Amino acid sequence: MAELSVLTPAAPAAEALTRAMAPDASENGDSSAAAARLAAANPRRAMELIAGWLSTRESVWWGCLCAAQLLKAGVEPGPGALLAKVLNWVKDPTDANRDAVGAILEIEGDTPAHLLARAVSFTTDNMSPCKDQPVACPTPLAHRMVAMAALAAADMWPGPNRRECEDHFVDLGLDVSEGLHLWAKGALALHPGLRKGADPTTFRKTGNIWEKW
Repeated sequence: MAELSVLTPAAPAAEALTRAMAPDASENGDSSAAAARLAAANPRRAMELIAGWLSTRESVWWGCLCAAQLLKAGVEPGPGALLAKVLNWVKDPTDANRDAVGAILEIEGDTPAHLLARAVSFTTDNMSPCKDQPVACPTPLAHRMVAMAALAAADMWPGPNRRECEDHFVDLGLDVSEGLHLWAKGALALHPGLRKGADPTTFRKTGNIWEKW
């Protein structure tokens, strides 16, 4: 599949959710309003919306940030070497870096790292091991894998209050939508984020995301 572009704050929430999971008929407003509503009422659904709303590259990066929070809490989100290969693709999304992550059928496991690796593998234009008989990759699969990875990471949170972890992951996703916490300053072009009224050109202090636990 070709990587998907980021949506706009005014894009229908159903469009973002369809890219990540099954659409929700009750979410018929715009993505920005839905993100605020779901962040307060249903953070797990908000995580699905974020995974679908972001661009493919941003989405995988956010999934990596969620996995990194587990590492900070002393929980392994999956093979470190595999997660490192996913990060290499995020930083430089070439065919070679995607191939280094592994082919779709080669990635076995259901940890956040494995799910993120599948997300990267699903950015291929050909799912078939036979190059002479290509099979197109369904467009939303990478975003669905990221949503599953973020939810799986929240389920692995070792603390007594999982809701705090889910809220933190949502905050990270909203931050990424505003161009914050990227692997390098200016790594991606700024664009309007999911927070209503947020200005991506205005500096906003966010604190240290690695020390919130």
